[in-house]
Amino acid sequence: MIQLENIKLSFADFSLDNICLDIKKNDFFALIGPTGSGKSLLLETIAGLLPIDEGKIFLKNNDITDFSVERRNIAIVYQDFALFPHLNVTNNILYGARYHNISKKTVMERFDMLVNTLGIGKIIKRGTTNLSGGEKQRISLARALILKPSLLLLDEPLSALDPIFHEEAKELLKKIHQEFEITTIMVSHNFSDVLYLGNRGAIIKNGKIMQKGEIEDIFERPNSIFTAQFVGMKNIFPLYTNKDKIFIQTNGKDIAIVLNRNLKQTHTHIGIRPEDISIIDTNSDKYENIFNGTIEKISSYGIYLNVSVVTNNSLNFDIIVPRIYMRDHKLEIKKDIVFGFPSNIVHSF
Repeated sequence: MIQLENIKLSFADFSLDNICLDIKKNDFFALIGPTGSGKSLLLETIAGLLPIDEGKIFLKNNDITDFSVERRNIAIVYQDFALFPHLNVTNNILYGARYHNISKKTVMERFDMLVNTLGIGKIIKRGTTNLSGGEKQRISLARALILKPSLLLLDEPLSALDPIFHEEAKELLKKIHQEFEITTIMVSHNFSDVLYLGNRGAIIKNGKIMQKGEIEDIFERPNSIFTAQFVGMKNIFPLYTNKDKIFIQTNGKDIAIVLNRNLKQTHTHIGIRPEDISIIDTNSDKYENIFNGTIEKISSYGIYLNVSVVTNNSLNFDIIVPRIYMRDHKLEIKKDIVFGFPSNIVHSF
């Protein structure tokens, strides 16, 4: 669908460096990374808003590297929605059509369809200054989709919304992707949104792609310490092997870890996602990896708790559990607990 080949773009203090991506037809591709890593810059490069120094961009096997913005048939929706305050809803939606060779009949047919699909019929004559965040998002999406783009770019599409509208808007994006069968690239900091909407994606850091592939692989099988930490795999330990057994070491003590896969020679660390660890009964033999530890800290993340535990051999683990565990397991600081995890969730890299 769209291929980026060795894209380079340099500024005085930042650059996109040798970006290579292959985004397939109908992908919902999530572009994630730390603040200032170049995510939005890459979107604008794809849209044609910024000329690249080196590389090629192909859309449907056509080289569009030197195409102007209007010739690319790519739509971009910004975080702040960028609506025109002097135009009403209808004129905002129709604004871009005047710059494309689309018949008035076709434009109005698309307009009526979008108004119905997005549920905005009651506000099409209103101005934009007093619309809710959810309404502004729908108008911005309608303005992009009326041109029937080959590719839809979304720059933090949900971050400006109040929590009450967030889930509704997320469902809307999924509906649009499925019904319009439109290839989509989304920049986001929200992992919940990425996991729900995305099927493939990439992590970018300092203008370089660090990992790309299926969303599940990125979150469950990170390829480096940076990507593991970035996607929330908090329990990361250096490892070594001895007589076909795998160990991590702390305070001079060897602690054996059980994996259910062969360890690659190049792998130097293991990681365990905190939500994959369970607090268990003392006599349980449910898991291959079981530890005794003492709770040092309990942090609240809404309906979840992050329980920080130090084991008897001085390993530090973070465990994420539902809030109900506080009551059911009587969790408190300095309480001794037993926790464990299966071998198939231990990831090495």
